Amino acid sequence: MRSINPVIVGLRVKIARTALRMTQERLSTAIGFNDRQTLSDIENGKRLVSEDELLKFSDLLDQDLEYFIDPFSVVGEARYSWRASKDVPEEALNRFEEKAAGWVGILRWLRAQSPEGRSALGFSLRLDVKSTFEQAQQSAENLVSEFGLGPVPALKLVDYVETTLDIPVLFVDTNGELHDVKGTISGAACHLSELGVVLVNRRESPARRNFDLAHELFHVLTWERMEPERRESNSFGDRSTAHSKRIEQLADNFAAALLMPRSALDAFIDPECAKDAGHLAEVAHRLHVSTEALGWRLKSLGRIDDATRLALVGIRREPAAEELPKLFSSSFVKELHVALDRGRLTARKAAQALGMSLGDVASLFEAYELHDPFRS
Repeated sequence: MRSINPVIVGLRVKIARTALRMTQERLSTAIGFNDRQTLSDIENGKRLVSEDELLKFSDLLDQDLEYFIDPFSVVGEARYSWRASKDVPEEALNRFEEKAAGWVGILRWLRAQSPEGRSALGFSLRLDVKSTFEQAQQSAENLVSEFGLGPVPALKLVDYVETTLDIPVLFVDTNGELHDVKGTISGAACHLSELGVVLVNRRESPARRNFDLAHELFHVLTWERMEPERRESNSFGDRSTAHSKRIEQLADNFAAALLMPRSALDAFIDPECAKDAGHLAEVAHRLHVSTEALGWRLKSLGRIDDATRLALVGIRREPAAEELPKLFSSSFVKELHVALDRGRLTARKAAQALGMSLGDVASLFEAYELHDPFRS
């Protein structure tokens, strides 16, 4: 059996036990430990697990052995903040999170194989839950200026997040887990001790994708200071706390200012048409944001009244035809291709971690104009 990481095993034992609503005392007795402390030490990564004990855990917790030792999964390690509509049931979200654990897990493994290595997140926003909305907006405006995102930040945002901040952005499909429900999962921020990842539903509208990316970026950059709920407050209405709502409001203010900085508004809005909803709708189109998002941004800045905002929201302009983003990302797929091409990873394991068939993986490489590395 491959080397067993006690921290990973311990985390996954705890998660599987908790999912079954089994107490430490009950599991300790069933597995034959003399006391609960032994199991506590295992779950905290302080004690190695023997192969025989691992087999018992597998049986008692109704999980395959691979669940406890798979290095290509982040189950038990990653924490998420999901943007999911309130009609997405927890069961569907849980299924999707299990799939995402494979994507993020193999991404982390690939980064660890990189010759230059990768360090922990080196950039964060100095904001907390007591920060004002104006401070969140100013932090975003500072990023636009400091990193030269230009008059239309949406056009450079993905490259900036991945290249400058070293935060992977994965464009994913969520419909596979939601075929039987009406809701949508727009994306998520994923947090690991050494890595932050943004997931974006690639089948959302371009304006929605841009806002989701900017919103989730806020969570990645502020996670240690204000960890968001697993399911963002706007997803489950009155059940959210004032604390979690505040975090989401700060994220929205940051995202709005990042995509619609005042410098861009000054450049694109004709002062003589500053309250003309039709003109403002054109500005929203140029900035690659929704009319609703621009309306709220201008209202918060005191540039329009509520009547103009509502008129702007009422304009439903057909978006220009835009190519669907490719699955995952160029950097992720290229690193995966190198690992397979050099024999560091088997085709079967790659497909399993990605939740895809071998044919799907081949099609993924073809989409990025890469040869199939495991076809003779």
